[in-house]
Amino acid sequence: MNFPASVKNLLFEEGVKFKDDYGKETISLGTGIIPIIGTARSGKTSLAYSMLEWVIDNTKRDIILDSFPQAIIDQAFPSKFKGRIFNHAFIDIAKVEGSSVWLVDDTGASFNSRDSMSGNSRTLSKVAGILSHWEQTVIFTTQLFSAVDLSFLRYTALCPLLRRVDPSVISQERPQFQDQVRNSNYMLGSVSKEPYFRDFYFNAKDETICEAPFPKWIDKKYFPKNADMLSKPMKYHTVEMKMKIIGQEPKKKKKG
Repeated sequence: MNFPASVKNLLFEEGVKFKDDYGKETISLGTGIIPIIGTARSGKTSLAYSMLEWVIDNTKRDIILDSFPQAIIDQAFPSKFKGRIFNHAFIDIAKVEGSSVWLVDDTGASFNSRDSMSGNSRTLSKVAGILSHWEQTVIFTTQLFSAVDLSFLRYTALCPLLRRVDPSVISQERPQFQDQVRNSNYMLGSVSKEPYFRDFYFNAKDETICEAPFPKWIDKKYFPKNADMLSKPMKYHTVEMKMKIIGQEPKKKKKG
């Protein structure tokens, strides 16, 4: 499993010497944001999990999942993740010590630009410019850039990765990203042999097409239960937590 230098630059700890895509030695930044954009079932989450495995295999950084069900951490990840993968709400990022890589999945709820008063949105606006001070890298998945508060995209190192985006929703994308998304779809479609172009992704940082890794431990042919848990993590929350995620308070049971 390998990733382009622009991705490894953010996944490595700060100050690691490594070779770029042309064999030239460089030093890793070790902090920034890796947005993965794509329509549902386009392989956003599987690409993110592949990056987490790369971090486990090639760095000493911890992995933090934003408000995932604890059962998924306990049951669905390979044993090599044990002791290095944790479950925290992104709003509590200031409490995290040490260099870490975050995965914030299905960010239409967490990063919604129309909900500027939510706790996560306020946290993102404040933290964008100081991620480097805390030695944090954030991987997040979203269906469109338009679902993300722009303040999170302006003030730090960024390496966007695009999966397939349904052509019918590209018009809902922010104008400055529409041409890039259309070009990505065209490029992916020209080389892909799988539904939803899941075998490749477009690295917008370098404007290159890259082969998408797909670890066996997330393949439903071999581990159907784990694959379902990992591809649809919010499904495994309690009803109370599901309601909280969408901004509703669970109804209190009436006494007697």
